[in-house]
Amino acid sequence: MKTKRTIIIGGVAGGATAAARLSRLDSKREITVLERGPYVSFANCGLPYYIGGVIEKEDSLLLASPQLFRERYGIEVMVRHEARTIDPDRKTVSVANLATGEEMLMEYDELVLSPGASPIRPPMPGIDLPGVVTLRSVPDANTIQSYISGHRVRRALVIGAGFIGLEVAENLHHAGIAVSIAEGGSHVLPPLDAHMATYAREILETNGIIVETGCIAAGIRSTADGSLQAYNDAWSSAEVDLVVLAIGVRPETDLAQSAGLAIGETGAILVDEHMRTSVPGIWAVGDAVQVTSRLTGKPMRLALAGVAQKQARVAADDIVGRPAAFGGVLGTSVLRIFDTTIAMTGLNADVLARSGEKDFEYVDGHHTQHVGYYPGAAPIHARLVFSRSDGRILGYTAIGRDGAARRVDVVAALMGHRGTVYDMAEAELCYSPQEGAAKDAVNQLGLAAVNNLTGMHPVAHRPDIRPDSYLLDVRETAEVERAPYAGAVNIPLSTLRQRLAEIPRDREILVFCQSGVRGHSATALLNDRGFTARHLSGGYLSLVRPE
Repeated sequence: MKTKRTIIIGGVAGGATAAARLSRLDSKREITVLERGPYVSFANCGLPYYIGGVIEKEDSLLLASPQLFRERYGIEVMVRHEARTIDPDRKTVSVANLATGEEMLMEYDELVLSPGASPIRPPMPGIDLPGVVTLRSVPDANTIQSYISGHRVRRALVIGAGFIGLEVAENLHHAGIAVSIAEGGSHVLPPLDAHMATYAREILETNGIIVETGCIAAGIRSTADGSLQAYNDAWSSAEVDLVVLAIGVRPETDLAQSAGLAIGETGAILVDEHMRTSVPGIWAVGDAVQVTSRLTGKPMRLALAGVAQKQARVAADDIVGRPAAFGGVLGTSVLRIFDTTIAMTGLNADVLARSGEKDFEYVDGHHTQHVGYYPGAAPIHARLVFSRSDGRILGYTAIGRDGAARRVDVVAALMGHRGTVYDMAEAELCYSPQEGAAKDAVNQLGLAAVNNLTGMHPVAHRPDIRPDSYLLDVRETAEVERAPYAGAVNIPLSTLRQRLAEIPRDREILVFCQSGVRGHSATALLNDRGFTARHLSGGYLSLVRPE
């Protein structure tokens, strides 16, 4: 039989994984990877930490060389080779050697596209000024490092407060550079809801990073002294020596479009569950493809290495005839800035509200990562979003110095199997004084949601507070004296049973404590005694967060 030939365009997470998987499934197959950059497999998620010096050596970012691919897997890797055109009818790829300028025509039996996504550089004035940079590759990181040292950069502006923007900002800060951030949206980390994003902004500002939101740069100019400044008609940033654009990425689809492949409504390559494109014999994986939300069933884009690797395995399996399908995405993501982890999965309350969805509720919690009596206990600030009708988990965000990502991983695994808040409440999780609690933070929020659904824990949130609301603060008097909440009546939970006569029966009672546990007990007591009460979820710690 004729040896099958598979060409993979693009390396890194998607292309490199597809190549390695194919070689394991069919050792006789001829596999070639075309990579226009100098490296076929590198840790692009580590690039901000390389700039900041946390990762000291470039070699640490290089995961596999062409020699390793050849010796270990029998795969031919051609770096600095760019695919220029695809002819699906003749099954050929026109390839240019970027080092020599030579062009060649390569035949394939199967073609896998993994072109990735490129940083957005909007066509605005000043975009090509020296010192205006983006970060996608190891050479980009080296260029930024060289610019910082060669121009004695002391001040930097990061435009965009998403994951990459915040990681770059932190690492420039660690390098001794004064950093400011300009975000066009209403809050930093747009994947979060506005409430949870306040934690991220607080972390940044506490560490000396200046944050401006609602600032969409219309251009970048060079000032009289040679500094750089972003601006629009109503705003100008601080003058800086370096501007890093981190305003998102755009799927690289030019090659796919020129070959006649269908493009989805999100602007990414359209694929089916087997990662097949609209053209027979061509598969596509990674940041350039359109994916489907497992929660809404709607198309979306998600640039994550873990997603690309899963898709690559599916494509490789499908190429050799093994049954495989990609089931869509939840959007599970994590970021660590300074000493705090911010992790999330699924949908948040703001996204659901904007979509017009009514069948959802959410609860807040501030439970510690392990038992309070063991040294080092610290809160995990969390928000759980769920369906009112059936308790299905819709989204979960956790922010804390320790243990936040572990909790999000647990919830994401449940969501992958259409898990509910009842599953969260019942989940059997690790417990020791150093690692958790008998009722873990995941269990606690699950129980709060279950109690809400079963009528024991009617919840309210700050927007529910009206001028005629009766706010009942059940913290101890000393707590209230240290941190009062305006307009609230203080009756400690320890005296509430004896002072029920002081509480009006003709008004709704909105109850809160410090973080939610005592407020829940007070709400249950009041409703059992004939009052109409709701618990302000998350207590004082949630109420005082700026929106």
